[in-house]
Amino acid sequence: TTTTTTPSSCQTTTTNNNDMTPSTALPTRSKAIMLYRSLLRAAKKMPTPNRQKFVIRKTRDEFRENKTLTDPEEIDFALRLADTNLDTVLIQAEHLTKLHNDPTYHNEV
Repeated sequence: TTTTTTPSSCQTTTTNNNDMTPSTALPTRSKAIMLYRSLLRAAKKMPTPNRQKFVIRKTRDEFRENKTLTDPEEIDFALRLADTNLDTVLIQAEHLTKLHNDPTYHNEV
């Protein structure tokens, strides 16, 4: 951690060199809200209502569980996991939609 004071403005700035936040541009709360909304939107891309409901329920449950976290490392881990889950949901939605729309797939099952 380094502290610098600017003489002209008499302001003190503290910088943490070990800061491992998921996005330095967004505060933690904003990042969490953005990921939550993105996951809910991604759920709508799932090909069936059951899969959509599953992703929505899982997202809500996990965010509810993690809303009381206070340890910065645990918060960072939860945000990175949510970001990974978002990527996974989007990839699965694309893949499952292709399968769902493929008429030959239903004949083989």
